[in-house]
Amino acid sequence: MGGVNRNIAFLSAFTAALISTAAYSAGLATRGIYPFGPVPRADNDLRHQYAPFHTHLWDLQHGGAQGDLLFNWQSGYGVGFLGDFFTYLSNPFSLLTGLLPRQHAELSVYLVSLCSMGLAAALMTVYLGRLRPGSPWLRALLSVGYAVCGWGVAEGTVVPMWTWGLVAIPLLGIAADWCLTGRRWVLGSFLVALCWFANFYTAAMATTATALVFLVRLLLADADLRTRGRAVWRAAAMTGTGLLLAAPAILVCAFANGRAQPTELYVVSVHTDPLTFLSMLIPGTHPVSPAPNVYAGVLVLLLVLTLPFQSKVRGRERLAWCALLLLTGLSFVLTPTAKLWQGGALPHGAPFRESFVLSGMLAMAAWICLAHMPRPRALLGGASLLAVLVTASRGLPPVNGHALTGVLAGGAVTTVLLLLYARGLRRPARIGVMLLLAVSVFAGTVYSVYGNSVADDPRRRGPVRPQTMTELGKNARKALEAHGNWPATRSDAGPGVFVTNNDAMLVGGQGGAYYSSYVSVETARALRGLGLGQAMGGRHLWPAGDPVLRALLGIGTVLEPAGEDGVTVRTLPAPPLVTLRAPGSDQSYGAPAGSVWARRQTALGARVYTVPELTRGDARTAPAPAAVPAPVSGPGFALPRAEGWGPEGWTAFTGRCAPGARAFLHAPDLNATARAEAGGRLESFSGRPPAVSAPVREMGTAAADGTFTFSVRTGSDGQVLPSDALGCLDQAAFDAAVAGLKAGGATGITAGGHTVEARLPAGSTGTAVLSTTASPGWSCSVDGGPARAPVPYQGLLGVPLGSGGADRLACSYVPEGLRAGLAGTGAGLLLVLGVLAAARRRVRWARGIGPGLSHRPGLSHRKAASLSAPGPGEP
Repeated sequence: MGGVNRNIAFLSAFTAALISTAAYSAGLATRGIYPFGPVPRADNDLRHQYAPFHTHLWDLQHGGAQGDLLFNWQSGYGVGFLGDFFTYLSNPFSLLTGLLPRQHAELSVYLVSLCSMGLAAALMTVYLGRLRPGSPWLRALLSVGYAVCGWGVAEGTVVPMWTWGLVAIPLLGIAADWCLTGRRWVLGSFLVALCWFANFYTAAMATTATALVFLVRLLLADADLRTRGRAVWRAAAMTGTGLLLAAPAILVCAFANGRAQPTELYVVSVHTDPLTFLSMLIPGTHPVSPAPNVYAGVLVLLLVLTLPFQSKVRGRERLAWCALLLLTGLSFVLTPTAKLWQGGALPHGAPFRESFVLSGMLAMAAWICLAHMPRPRALLGGASLLAVLVTASRGLPPVNGHALTGVLAGGAVTTVLLLLYARGLRRPARIGVMLLLAVSVFAGTVYSVYGNSVADDPRRRGPVRPQTMTELGKNARKALEAHGNWPATRSDAGPGVFVTNNDAMLVGGQGGAYYSSYVSVETARALRGLGLGQAMGGRHLWPAGDPVLRALLGIGTVLEPAGEDGVTVRTLPAPPLVTLRAPGSDQSYGAPAGSVWARRQTALGARVYTVPELTRGDARTAPAPAAVPAPVSGPGFALPRAEGWGPEGWTAFTGRCAPGARAFLHAPDLNATARAEAGGRLESFSGRPPAVSAPVREMGTAAADGTFTFSVRTGSDGQVLPSDALGCLDQAAFDAAVAGLKAGGATGITAGGHTVEARLPAGSTGTAVLSTTASPGWSCSVDGGPARAPVPYQGLLGVPLGSGGADRLACSYVPEGLRAGLAGTGAGLLLVLGVLAAARRRVRWARGIGPGLSHRPGLSHRKAASLSAPGPGEP
């Protein structure tokens, strides 16, 4: 009999997974959304982060990446990678990426979300049975609503690693149930660790939610205080051990987050009016302004609304579950408690990322109601509340026509079917009603996914872009593979001309394009100080686009678009990845102190720029009219706001360079258009501090008399052109400096996954400079000596060689927190082994004295079941 029950339980869980994945896929297919049609899912971060990161994971799995799990040579001119892995790629289903062709990374991302949904439905089916015994098929139908909840459809499925949070709720719930019954402590600890390894962000929210449900079950338990205390101790010990086992993920990401470049892009508010919040319970709703996506299907909603009228459930149990739902929902819209859900700080972007935990609690409360099979009067009371909710929500922005149609039709059909099921029909009739209920749940889920897709159609926001790996991207990858010279020099796909904010991961090379929440302060500030463009407050780095910065970063090959899908390969005379600077070469080379030109010359070890004084107006014509504002206080010129594109909208400036010098502008905070007088070259400066920093732009060549005139036009108020914005590059001096670095640089370089080894000219002194940023985690040794932390060399990684002469350099990168995290994992494993050994000794001792002493104290199965048991006199 037990084997039959296990088979039925397995089949019901499998059915829940099948219905969930089929319904979600069918909902996308009816709208023609990828992979079932031309409308892309890859929008915003899914396009710019998650698809490229999964492509990089494919390269790692197949041995084609420059780097390993610890370090990524392909992005940001060298950045740590383990934090990115734990944040974006540690969902176990991400490993499926390696089974598909590389160009199908978006399909891999889709499968990550789909498989997570299916597993969440299956596990929730199992967990609901732990809350209260009952029909596994009814549990499966409730689990479908949870797995394809509003959060999962609107947020989770476009952020693939988060969908593991849907899995974590029932998985941690099962572990908590073992704490109540005094069973499987070791396995529960590993489940906790798995959830935190798979995605620590949603695991933290799921752990908090599980703790709340655990406390409710404990308060409702028919057990004495001592037994409850033992259950709490087991839960605390299990959670602590699981966190120790998952310490590498937790600590590495904590250190990376602490080092991350801060952003001030958005002011996030968690305020939502109560009626809008309640309307989000209706399946298919999609918020126009931020609101919690909490719906979990019509069946779940109807039963939750029926629970207050469900007299078969003990009064204190109804009160406890209703209070849990109310207080959890309230905690989302109060800033102090919202910060607790988010780990101490509100995020930049969607403010209700914890919504899935309420969807899980809704499914649990719905099962508490359904497991007791509500009477017709209770069901009609729930249906009445549903009608009131729909009436009150009509006209609210989140409630679209599809949502209203779905909830009205679905609510009516579901109510009728539950009334029929509750009448005690004979087995064939009950099976028929159950099948109709399953069809209703499937159809309602498909329709809610479809309605959400209509409301969030990317075509409403502008022209639809192609999938991430275009023909241009494929051609770029082939060109970089054919012409790259790594690790002697870098190959760079170019400044943002291909596909995504993470072009380097998609098309290969060792470029600068990089978008991650973990761009460190040291990396962002160092590259900004050298004139690299950035967005997202420094968390999106752009590729270098001018010759001096490319030389400093060892870029020997760059790509430029040619035609619709073609590329042109350009080879540059780049220094090697490791170069030498003579003692004392960190002096100022005559440029204005603190300017980008001074930092570049110091980093290069040569004087290659002149920085002329700017005058307003064209020096070769009439002076500027008196109406033009004078320079503002401080180093810059105030720019008037232009109302049109006529001649009066431009402000001219002139500087004097060497004849024929190449003229560059650096105005990182400027939001304007600059135009060279000679040749009419236009360059856009998109600075919007603190979010966007404009890079150094080449404007043209100085005239034969040495003058260079350019004009600036801005449509914004408060724009200032820095007084040292113009830098004139002496090409001959620059070529000589690059040739000197090449001649005196490393004679042989080997780059491993997270290591660099270089052979230096015999007896080298001064400072060795590695063309990556001096981010924490690096340690270097000279001639096999002790490893020491390197020093920043104008933001780049510098290694003092001393005065005795050096021949070899070896550097290695280990992420901050990894060693401590591995120690934590070791401690956790020792704890587990100790518990297993103690349990084995206890069993042997009990066998020698008597079987009664082998009982582990805890809630018995009968008492555990009583957590949701009916009241006196109930069936």
